[in-house]
Amino acid sequence: MKKLLICNTAGAVLAFNKDQSINSITIAVVGHWKGHIHGEFDLTIKDLEQIKTNFDNSNLDVVTDLDHATLYQGTGEAYGWIKELEVVDEKLQAKVEWLESGKELIESKKYKYISPVLSPNTIDEETGNNIGWTLHSAALTNRPFFEDLGEIKVNNKSNKKETKNMPKLTDEEIKVLEDENKTLKDENEKLKDENKKLKKETITEKVDSAVAANKANKEQRDSLIALGEANPEELTKLLAASKPNNPFGSDGEYFAGSQNNGNQDDKYDVLVLGGFQV
Repeated sequence: MKKLLICNTAGAVLAFNKDQSINSITIAVVGHWKGHIHGEFDLTIKDLEQIKTNFDNSNLDVVTDLDHATLYQGTGEAYGWIKELEVVDEKLQAKVEWLESGKELIESKKYKYISPVLSPNTIDEETGNNIGWTLHSAALTNRPFFEDLGEIKVNNKSNKKETKNMPKLTDEEIKVLEDENKTLKDENEKLKDENKKLKKETITEKVDSAVAANKANKEQRDSLIALGEANPEELTKLLAASKPNNPFGSDGEYFAGSQNNGNQDDKYDVLVLGGFQV
């Protein structure tokens, strides 16, 4: 019977962004284990390198399924694909392309660990030769065997790791940043004031133009400016509705027609019509 070692691995920290699907995790390390169900076994640097070599020679991605469906059922739905293997510092690193279904399980913490299935005596299907250690498959699991590598985690904030590794700022550097921040705030307030001033000047020019065109009376000037500052759109509509030689009355009234014929029902209070009362 072919012997397969299921090595549930509490994998190295996995961090990927929402727009990123391929990430590197640790799936095996050099060491000696006595408590496996199939008995004691060792993994050496040579073994890890052999796994990588056989992976590279196969030209096939290795499936990452759920709870070893591929192993126990012969096939299983993929939650990710191992695209590349690399031996780094006595560790076997795997670049995994996670599908959305795999990401969701990790992000929701429904599954926290990676479990590689390793075959120590693999028979090559073409040549019939024993090619040694290979990676059969991997699975998301909640039963870790290798407990010294940490759990799989997802980090959706792309700058979290970078922030953690940032060097501590000196007091002088902090002071410079605080001064720059204050300068930016002051400049922002200055721009707000200038914008407010420009807005008032524009409204004033618009009202003065209406008065000059006999579309409004001088007595209404301050009230119309106040209306424009509170509701520029209403002022624009109001002035657009006013016609030359038929301005707002000196008593604060606007007659809608070219003549009101003495009909007081046709008059409107300019401030009420503009949506602004004093």
